Amino acid sequence: MLSAFRRRYYDVLASVYLYNEYRGYTGLERLLAALREWYPYEADFIAAVAKHTDDERRHYRMFKHFFESQGRMPLAVDRTCGYIDRFVGLIFGRALEELDAKDILEKEEQFFKLCRLVMMTEFRGMRQVARLLRSRLVRQNPGLVRIFRVIERDEPSHCLPYQRWLQKRGSHFPGLAEQFTDVWIHYSLILLKIPILFLSIRKSRLITFPA
Repeated sequence: MLSAFRRRYYDVLASVYLYNEYRGYTGLERLLAALREWYPYEADFIAAVAKHTDDERRHYRMFKHFFESQGRMPLAVDRTCGYIDRFVGLIFGRALEELDAKDILEKEEQFFKLCRLVMMTEFRGMRQVARLLRSRLVRQNPGLVRIFRVIERDEPSHCLPYQRWLQKRGSHFPGLAEQFTDVWIHYSLILLKIPILFLSIRKSRLITFPA
């Protein structure tokens, strides 16, 4: 029974992370392409976003390998467990794939909003990974510990470029509404969405990896 519980926990945790890393790097790819066109002279910022994109893609591949090495597929997680999906939906009022990066870059305040969203997502990710690495259950799985150590190392560099962009242009940091949205999404995932996923024993698995 304990072994089955652990296996289910690892499946749920890794499936949720795999989904979020995939959504993260594919969204950043679209933003990066627009930045290269809109701000070609901002070489340092573009390089930082490119590194962020590459890191998220590598994290996704690590979780993909985690499942491949065990001969099973991830659970079919959807946007209800997607942190960035829900944040974009609440802040911008549309789905992540419906965000037009070029349109957002044309409107400075919209891009400031996106920078704050990405920055808050990464800060939240740092705190969550720190908690997971203190978890006795996670520490019992060397494969997941290795992945989370890589994420722990990479995450700080993901926050700073967006933070500096806002500072350089005199924009404010996250306001109360954005902070409340961050807290709401986090706790609704931790206390509701993910437990429901854990208990949904008939939940299907992916047939193929998204990338």
